[in-house]
Amino acid sequence: MGKIFEDELMELHSECIALCLETVPNANKVYAYCSIEKTSSMFNAFFEVNGEIKTLGKLCVDRNATMRFLATGTGDLEKYEELGERYGQPVPTEIKLVYDVRSKRLDAQYRYDEVCASDNGVCAEDVFMDWCRKVQDGNS
Repeated sequence: MGKIFEDELMELHSECIALCLETVPNANKVYAYCSIEKTSSMFNAFFEVNGEIKTLGKLCVDRNATMRFLATGTGDLEKYEELGERYGQPVPTEIKLVYDVRSKRLDAQYRYDEVCASDNGVCAEDVFMDWCRKVQDGNS
């Protein structure tokens, strides 16, 4: 039996998490953010390491490794668009993935409405940082 949309979607999520864990192999949890809007795309992640929520900058990840991570993750967002087109499914405008390394549990949240737009003054980086602060404050 061939793959179905949901199988391929989970494969893309797994690739995203694998990229995160290659960059921060000692993470206990991964929080990956994907923004796929009409005019822009953005990928980033933050991590729980030793009970603390940290961005790549706070983890002192090498700048070149950080740039490769961000470029690869953002480039991979095209795969979500291709998947949606292939199956005639809508492409989320926002994907939030939370992966617990110990339990191997992946939770995904999707939005399909426009999140970032010049008319509302919200950009993907703002949404990402807001999510990071909420998780740090225990309001995830």
